[in-house]
Amino acid sequence: MPMRRRHLLQLTAGPVLAAVGDLASSQRAQRPALVAGTVFARLFEPVPGAGSATRPQGFAVDLLDALLLPAGIAPTYELFPWLRAQAMIEQGSAQILVGPYRTREREARMRFSSQAFYEDAMVFYARAGQHDLWRDDFNALRTLQIGTVHGWVYGERFEQARRHLTVTQVRDLPTALRMLHLGRLDLIAANQRNSEPVVQELGLGAGVVMCQPPFARLRGHFAFTLDAEGAEWAALVDTGMQRLRASGELARLAARWGVSLPG
Repeated sequence: MPMRRRHLLQLTAGPVLAAVGDLASSQRAQRPALVAGTVFARLFEPVPGAGSATRPQGFAVDLLDALLLPAGIAPTYELFPWLRAQAMIEQGSAQILVGPYRTREREARMRFSSQAFYEDAMVFYARAGQHDLWRDDFNALRTLQIGTVHGWVYGERFEQARRHLTVTQVRDLPTALRMLHLGRLDLIAANQRNSEPVVQELGLGAGVVMCQPPFARLRGHFAFTLDAEGAEWAALVDTGMQRLRASGELARLAARWGVSLPG
């Protein structure tokens, strides 16, 4: 091949190959991932004052952006009722579920990240002046009306005591808090992180109190499908979590949102 023609081919091939590379990179960046969850305060919540089409905000969103975007993944974040969000990950219509506590029963339905990314204090709430109904003794609760939220997990200690308690399952946390305030329940079991903003939003700050001490501390994970694709997503998230923990970025993001990291 004449030298001049070879030189011209080299000059034109460079931009063409670069364009092909950019296209391939763009295609990789378009790999979608549906991230499903429900409203978890400071983790995965609507932006105040924004429309329903606005993507959620919170620690989980910032964390997954830091994990997925560098890997060429374009996440879409959507809020659903909690039981529906869990069903979506079980059925494979979502790739990542935000925030479930790990239990043996759930492990039969979904795959969990090896590392938890937050920790919650599980507590009882009572009406003002009745915080001493809880004295760290489940036997003392046998004559009381206890409220729980449908679909929530409360830990092994609570579950062992449940059969001796009078427990009413309520559809959501705001309803449980209203029932408590009206005297239809004596105590409700919830986590402190989710409950604090709801108590304030409902204007119950003077009428509802948190009891001490916590009856459990539970850790929240990301969850994935049980199939091979779910294993790939789990490996990607776990590897990224290790990187962010080592760099200190995980602690910085958690502090920004006021979320407790597991010890």
